[in-house]
Amino acid sequence: MPIDSSTIERNPAIRFGFYLRPSVAMSRAQAEVHDVLRRQFGLEVAGRFMPHATIMGFHRSDAPVADIRSAIDGVMAGRRPFTVTNRGPRPHGRSGISLDVHAHADGTPNSSMVQLHEAVFAVLSPLIHPDCEFAWGDWSRKDFRAHLTLAMADIPGWLFDEVMDFLLEFGQIGPDTFTAGTFHLYAFHSEDWGGSWWNAMHWRVLASWRLGS
Repeated sequence: MPIDSSTIERNPAIRFGFYLRPSVAMSRAQAEVHDVLRRQFGLEVAGRFMPHATIMGFHRSDAPVADIRSAIDGVMAGRRPFTVTNRGPRPHGRSGISLDVHAHADGTPNSSMVQLHEAVFAVLSPLIHPDCEFAWGDWSRKDFRAHLTLAMADIPGWLFDEVMDFLLEFGQIGPDTFTAGTFHLYAFHSEDWGGSWWNAMHWRVLASWRLGS
């Protein structure tokens, strides 16, 4: 069910997210993996999202969308595109598998990525609802790691090792590097954010920023 733009604001069923849009080649590769995992193992949750790397994850806000956009405008103004390194698949415990795009090839954190996350979190924090289920957790703050999700939430524990090995058989998934230059603000709708929210989630793009334009 499409999200009606007239019902986004002050809606307790809406969460916002601010994401890096990967390059065309990276987006195509990520979407291909989602499709193959669905066809081979019946894994569907990751493919319900657009290809993306989270900068600011799910957050509930009663602020007007115009205020959220304005806050992000201030962070993005004058910021330059930067290079992202694809370090291949990494497990997230035994519930998810992602491409690691948080660090450079030598393992040092990508400071441009980290600084952008911290800057966006700082300007959006005053707009986040105090009862938000996601934004105040450690992952959204001190444990932030940029990644491109390949599978999440619906991998059976007994199948996890096989899925991980299967992904490693792909070889290189997407380009070694790509330019981070375009970012999107999204609205997500679910009736059950406290449970298996992904089963009935819908989303739409609200705004786009292109660095250096």
